Amino acid sequence: MEVDKIIKKDVLEFMETIPDNKIDLIVTDPPYLINYKTNWRKEKHKFSNVIENDNNPELIKEYIKECFRILKDDTAIYIFCSFDKVDFFKKEIEKYFTVKNIIIWRKNNHTAGDLEAQFGKQYEMIILANKGRKKFNGERLTDVWDFKRVSSDKLLHQNQKPIELIKRCIVKHSNIGDIVFDGFMGSGTTALAALELDRHFIGTEIDDYYFDIAEERIKNHNAQLSLFDEV
Repeated sequence: MEVDKIIKKDVLEFMETIPDNKIDLIVTDPPYLINYKTNWRKEKHKFSNVIENDNNPELIKEYIKECFRILKDDTAIYIFCSFDKVDFFKKEIEKYFTVKNIIIWRKNNHTAGDLEAQFGKQYEMIILANKGRKKFNGERLTDVWDFKRVSSDKLLHQNQKPIELIKRCIVKHSNIGDIVFDGFMGSGTTALAALELDRHFIGTEIDDYYFDIAEERIKNHNAQLSLFDEV
C-alpha cells in the first residue's frame, strides 16, 4: 500500500484496496448531507459549486463501515459533522465504534444563515470514537476546542479546517510513523498536517479542482523540506 499520496478516485472503490487493520488513525471531514452551496465567492475558487457527494447518506453509511474495517484494533477516528446531522452520524458510528466524545470546535466568528430566524452558528462538532480502546497522548483535554476559522484570504475550500485543529487530532491519537487516513481530502489539510508531524497519510479526493490544490500544497511542502535538507 503506497502512502503519502492522495488518490483521485471514488473513496469506497479505493478503500476496497486497503487491507483490514492497516490504518492507525482516521481524521475525516465527510459530506454533511446538506447539498452545500454558497454564492458568496464566485472567482476562480468556484465556491458556488455543490460539493461532490454532499447529499448521499448511503455513501456515509458504507464509508463508516469501511473505516472500521481498515483501522487497526485500539485506534481512534475523528469525524466532523454539523449540529443538525450529528444524530445520523452518531447512530451510524455506534454500529461499529464506541463514541468517546462529541467535541465542540468553537470558532472565532459565526456563519450568516437565516439572519432573521436563526442565531449565528459558531461551532462544529467532531465525533471522537474508538475501535477498541485507544488512550490519548499527553494531557487530558476538555471537549471544547477553540481554533479560529481559516481566514477568507487563505481559504482554498469552503469547508477547509485550520491545520492546527487537525494537528491536535493527530497528535492526541497517533505516533510518529503512523498512517493517517482521510477519504475526503478536500484541499489536503489532513495530508499536510500528517507530514508536518512526521506521520504518513493516505486518502482520496474525487473533485479535480481540489485534488490539484491538495497536490500542489503537498508538492510545496516537500520542496521546502528539500531546501531545508540542502542547507
